[in-house]
Amino acid sequence: MPDNSDITKENMEQADSLDSRVLMARQSEGEMERLIKDYMPFIDSRVARYCSQNDYDRRDDLQSVAMMAFYEAVQKYDIDKGHFYPFVNQVVRARIIDGVRRAYAFDEQTIPLETEDDDQQQADNSNINEESIRFHDAKRRQEELVEEIEQFKVELAAWGITLETLTKQSPKHKKLLETYRGAVVKISSNHDITQTIQLKRYFPVKAISELTELPQKNIERARTFILASLIIKFGDYSHLSDYVRGGGECA
Repeated sequence: MPDNSDITKENMEQADSLDSRVLMARQSEGEMERLIKDYMPFIDSRVARYCSQNDYDRRDDLQSVAMMAFYEAVQKYDIDKGHFYPFVNQVVRARIIDGVRRAYAFDEQTIPLETEDDDQQQADNSNINEESIRFHDAKRRQEELVEEIEQFKVELAAWGITLETLTKQSPKHKKLLETYRGAVVKISSNHDITQTIQLKRYFPVKAISELTELPQKNIERARTFILASLIIKFGDYSHLSDYVRGGGECA
């Protein structure tokens, strides 16, 4: 990918967000290299979840997979569909898991057969492995949830919303909560309104009121909750999405 001579140092300095840097990196090999270098800690942290530090061969293999996935994410990123961070997180995680599965399938084929005398030991090891898998799965889900919350806070801040504000202004009564969740479903299915919110960064109270048949004053009162719910629906929030669907107490 050749450097584009139109990408000047001034352009680079103006790319003050990750999303902007990703768009620059598509046109500049030098910026792509800098972007990957800057996000090596991110790549290493993803690889570390699925590989022991002492397993150098597999670690190197998965790191190569993760770097290729990062490059792939840069090339396929669509800024109109949300921020780059949740997108690249999803792509890198998926590619690493595929790499682990391929490696695991190969290892299964090369494991020697156990004798009957080893049946009990094999059963004990199986129980230990299952417990270990459950522990690591729970830890991984917790880490992913923390990451989602951090990215969610960034997106909320773009609208002048904090988590504290969201908690205070979210509807507390179940019937009202379900009413606004229903409104979120209708809004997310309306192309014009979602484009206005995502691209123009404007919350069209009147249009939403007409769509949902709820009074404008109710829409204004629920603005924080509706925006937060839409951010989750628009983004890659696999854990937080439970709150939009009704799996949690608040969005």
